[in-house]
Amino acid sequence: MKKIIFIIFLLGTFCGFSQKKYPKGENLIDYNKIKFISTNKTFGKVTVIEPFKKSNAQFEIETITQPQFIYKSATSIPIHKQSVKLGRVFLLSFSAKTTKSSLETGEAKINLLFKQSESYKNNIVSTQSISSKWQQYYIPFQSDINIDQNNLGIVLHYGFKPQAFLIKDIKFELFAEGTKFEALPKTEIVYKGMEPDAKWRKEANARIEKNRKSDFKIQFQKKGKAITDKTISIKLIKHNFPFGAAINAKDVVANNEKYKNFKKAFDLAVFENDLKIKSLRWKKKKDQLIEAISILKNDNVTIKGHVLIWPGFNYLTPEIKENKDNPEKVTNLIEDHVTNLLKLTKDKISHWDVVNEAYTNRDLQQITGSEAILYNGFKATKELQPIAKCFINEYGIISKGGLDTKKQEWYYNFIKRIDKNTGGLVDGIGIQSHIGSDLTPPEKVLEILDYYGTLNIKISISEFTMDIQEPVIREQYTRDFMIAAFSHPNVSEFLFWGYVEDDRKKVDIYKKDFTIGAMGKAYFSLINDVWKTDFIGKTNDKGTILGNGFYGTYEYSFVDGSRVVKGEFQLNPNQNGIINVHIK
Repeated sequence: MKKIIFIIFLLGTFCGFSQKKYPKGENLIDYNKIKFISTNKTFGKVTVIEPFKKSNAQFEIETITQPQFIYKSATSIPIHKQSVKLGRVFLLSFSAKTTKSSLETGEAKINLLFKQSESYKNNIVSTQSISSKWQQYYIPFQSDINIDQNNLGIVLHYGFKPQAFLIKDIKFELFAEGTKFEALPKTEIVYKGMEPDAKWRKEANARIEKNRKSDFKIQFQKKGKAITDKTISIKLIKHNFPFGAAINAKDVVANNEKYKNFKKAFDLAVFENDLKIKSLRWKKKKDQLIEAISILKNDNVTIKGHVLIWPGFNYLTPEIKENKDNPEKVTNLIEDHVTNLLKLTKDKISHWDVVNEAYTNRDLQQITGSEAILYNGFKATKELQPIAKCFINEYGIISKGGLDTKKQEWYYNFIKRIDKNTGGLVDGIGIQSHIGSDLTPPEKVLEILDYYGTLNIKISISEFTMDIQEPVIREQYTRDFMIAAFSHPNVSEFLFWGYVEDDRKKVDIYKKDFTIGAMGKAYFSLINDVWKTDFIGKTNDKGTILGNGFYGTYEYSFVDGSRVVKGEFQLNPNQNGIINVHIK
């Protein structure tokens, strides 16, 4: 199997380079030939940026059509080849930035292949995300076999979804024998506001105390008399604030380890694919979905619907595209789908992503000549599921460093436009939060949430993921992002897009073996510790206990003679008066 290492090394506004000195290497790049680099024109192109300068040549690499295999779009970097013994260390370095992206992070991706032999088994690959602004990248390699002169090489593979990126100042250095891999420069991933005493975090924690907690008074009585001088344990067992993740119906129906671990962590579920129009074409999948919904309801898991209308051909059935010249037919097909799905799930869905990713998916709007087909989705939802809340969902709002103000402004106005044209049917907005290598500083996250908060509707952190694999940063940034979101009064839920680590490596609440992952360490440390209310109190002469805690469902327990008495009570926002508990 090909050896793969996942390295994301950055340097820039939110990333710092460790400034330790390192030995000078021999640069193997053949700058006389670099002007002539190329790629398979079937799938993309390489453009040398003029004026051409050998030592700091700049070129743009573009994938126009995604090939079946990533390596079909490739560029070999010309180098002065030589034989190399096992254990020698190399450093590939360059500056790059993304100019076009199909990913929700707004970034391009490259596989950087360190070629050691003709056998793919001996090649080492580093998968690199490219920032949307100029960043410096350092990728070290170490030979683990003796390399023949003809085999040594560096190859860029970029056969991903359509994308483009600029690259310049490329070097490929070979270091003297005996140089340690650890001696090479290593970029430390940092972000503004990560310091332990950051002001934003102190302010956020203060808002959490204000917005997510309150004082309460609970009075215990038995047969109309106060239970006095009684030691009672009181603990939060379920947050009022929903935390959730994307799931698959097949896991729920199978009641497998994935679903069992889901229930240990979350009380809100969103189906990753099962409610989408393409999945619902198949009776087997529809039956599985209905069974999964029933199981979730019995397990007291809230279900968010995703998605009623995703207006791009890539996410619609072939029949839609086949009728692209027939607006009336397309309108009827979409309206029938929305109606049937709402009837199928009536009284089972808490809230819906009615429209998803309309910024880059506009095929339905173009076919029908307006956004009315989207507005009608909101109207149908309120008519057929009047209790369900209606959300819009979009990516690229908080990701990419939070710097895409053009898209942020478009989304803001789009939300207002839909609300106006539906008579105020927008209940909430989804901000997906797929975080790439540009770690959006928590202060920037809060600034963006404040911006959308002026709309005075709910905000869902609807699809949180992270591309960075370095576990310490992965854990810390997840924790900081959650603190920022939980502190904002408009944020009404927090969902991860997945929860068990898979080949995409974007979420690891649990690792594949169901041990706790880096993101899971952050998540559980917050909901089970920092944001947990658990105390022992003693009733006074009126049978009351005073407390302060997070909103949610509480369990109380105490010993009454020879028995242990247990029960539950609710602490809700804007709840006034004494909570009365009557013991039989």
